[in-house]
This record gives sequence, structure tokens and C-alpha cells, in this order.
Amino acid sequence: MSTLKILQLTDLHILPHAGATLLGVDPEYYFAQVLDAAHTRHGSFDLIVLTGDLGQDPGPDSYRRIADRLQRYASPCLFLPGNHDDWPLMQTELNRNQLSCGKHRLFPHWQIIGLNSQKPGYPGGYLADAELLFLNATLETCNLPAVLAVHHHCVASGSPWMDTMMIENGEELLQIAARFPQVKAITCGHLHQEMAKHYRGIQIVSAPATCVQFKPGATEFELDVKPPGYRVFELYDDGTLKTVCYRIDAEQPELRLDLKSY
Repeated sequence: MSTLKILQLTDLHILPHAGATLLGVDPEYYFAQVLDAAHTRHGSFDLIVLTGDLGQDPGPDSYRRIADRLQRYASPCLFLPGNHDDWPLMQTELNRNQLSCGKHRLFPHWQIIGLNSQKPGYPGGYLADAELLFLNATLETCNLPAVLAVHHHCVASGSPWMDTMMIENGEELLQIAARFPQVKAITCGHLHQEMAKHYRGIQIVSAPATCVQFKPGATEFELDVKPPGYRVFELYDDGTLKTVCYRIDAEQPELRLDLKSY
């Protein structure tokens, strides 16, 4: 049985200037470390899905540096916006060669569907009517097993402060997904931590950030000392999947645990 191998990266928070730091760490350095570690451990990927917050106060140069780093590898990439991103600018800078802001990627036995949960001006998420209509129409016309990818989470994570920033109409997403048995998983970013839930047979997961991590279960902003990481999906021809999070070997001694916001 052949396997489709998908790498999820999220919450890069690349800064406007190379070498700048966020909460004490250089996000660009750790993004490179995560990318290298993933490819060293797993080899090449059929797709890299980047689920938002690619830039922190993003400008053209931050997106170009992300693109330059990814183009060192052969894998096609699919980009989704997070609450920190500039979506129009992403579509200008991250749509070339193997890089795409397209929302639907078809493989012989699977489909990956990306959704935009950005609510401009707000940290929380929302799926516009157009996004929900797109999802419903795509699932109606293609019955291949599907993984849905989105920045914000649609179920409670157990971290109260992060759960104030869920997808406001996440229940609508879940209702659509539950109507289509080909939906096998929904994956998100935003949480800066691992999450693994189930909803009516659908796996709902998140990936650790490539920069800093948030403390699970926290009632307010609190950093975690876990290292950066990524999630890998193995999608099988029979419609089943396996997904695991991995972390790099890095202690981040420069992390400013005393800071209460970013």
C-alpha cells in the first residue's frame, strides 16, 4: 500500500528583519531547524502545509525569506493565513514555483482542503459564508478521503485563554464535516501546542509551533519550555491515516519565560 506523506508546519512568526527576536528567540533560526529536522528524519514530502501565522507583522521581505527557505526543498507547499498574516500579500509573494495559496490539492487517493479562518483585525477565527460554501461544494463534488486544514481551532483545546480565540462558527464547520464520511481529519495551528480530539469519527488535531510553545491548560498567556516541532500525516490508499507530532532537540535557553505577551 502506498503512502502519501504530508508535513504540517505552523506559527512561524517570521519577523520583518532577519535575526530579530520574538520572546527572546529567533523564529527564523528555529523555522530552519524544524525544516531540516523534518527532512532529515522523514525524507521528502508529497506536500508541506503551512497553517498560518507565517509572519509576525509581515511584510514582503518576511514572506520572501520563508519562500526562499522552502524552495531549498523539492516539496510543493500550500499556505493558509493566520490572524497575524497579510492574506493579499501572501497571495502575491507565496504563489510561485512549488508554492501555492490555492485551497484544494488533489492526489490520486486523497484531497487536502484549506480554509481561511482569518477575521481581519481580531485574534480569533471565523469562517466566512464563502469558505463554508466552498467546503460544502468541494466535498459534494469529490468523495476522495479528505484532510481539512485551517489556522484556528474549531473545538476547545483545554487552554482557557486560547479557547477565547476559537473559530466563532466552528460548529458550522463540524456540522458540514460530519455530513461527509470522506472527511477523516481536521488539523489546525494557532495553539502553539499539540491537541488531539475526536468528533464523530473525525480526528481533530493541531501542530506545535516552529518558534515558541504555549503552556497547555493555561488560563492566560504562558510560555512552555517544550521545543519547536511539526506534525506528519501518513495517508494510505485505503482511506486511513496516521499522524504524529515530532519535536526538534533544542532547549531554547534564550526563551523569555518572564514575558506575558507578544
